[in-house]
Amino acid sequence: MRIGWRVGIVGLLAGLAAAILLSGPAGVEEAVSALRGWADARGAAGMVGFGAVYVVLALLFVPGAALTMAAGAVYGVGWGLVVVAVATTVADAAAFLLGRHVARGAVLRLMDRYPRFRVVDRAVSRGGWRIVALVRLNPTLPYSAGNYLFGVTGVPFPTFLASSAVFTLPGAWAYLYAGFVGFETVAGEARTAVEWAALLVGLAVTAAAVAYVTVLARRALDEMNGR
Repeated sequence: MRIGWRVGIVGLLAGLAAAILLSGPAGVEEAVSALRGWADARGAAGMVGFGAVYVVLALLFVPGAALTMAAGAVYGVGWGLVVVAVATTVADAAAFLLGRHVARGAVLRLMDRYPRFRVVDRAVSRGGWRIVALVRLNPTLPYSAGNYLFGVTGVPFPTFLASSAVFTLPGAWAYLYAGFVGFETVAGEARTAVEWAALLVGLAVTAAAVAYVTVLARRALDEMNGR
């Protein structure tokens, strides 16, 4: 039953997202504009509400990239980073503690779906916070699954939470920027050619930087595991 309602919620959300996307740019613009209006009308309370929804969906394995891009579209990069930083930290803590103390057996079975994480499990006793940082900078594991999986490793909770909170931010910045630029493009916001060029160049540089850091993190993780 627990699996059933989780799948049902995720399926409903996926269906709503698909309906919006299939309605074309106009549908995406209308949906995000409505969400922006809702957020603007509620100020700080809206940020708290958005963050709470983010936490719940992250715990239900909704991809963090999609949630972060939505935050970028609604709040922009600056306030979006604040909302996402707090929400991801809360989601990290909740999933880690659930994995360690409540659903350890289920998480150990989940590990079988991600063989690469066994490399992390073996290395975490030697690398500590560095391993958490490398995994966050090298997103070869889904964000939500990684939170649960770290709970069954030997990394201490404070070490995990601090390292994850810091090293989640570079990827979050990239997705926020992509969500912001994407919505501005779909909505056809009035900008000069120079402003559009600056936005697109910034997006390209951000994507290149994240790709480069991902490669470095993967190599460092392999080296720490003696591969």
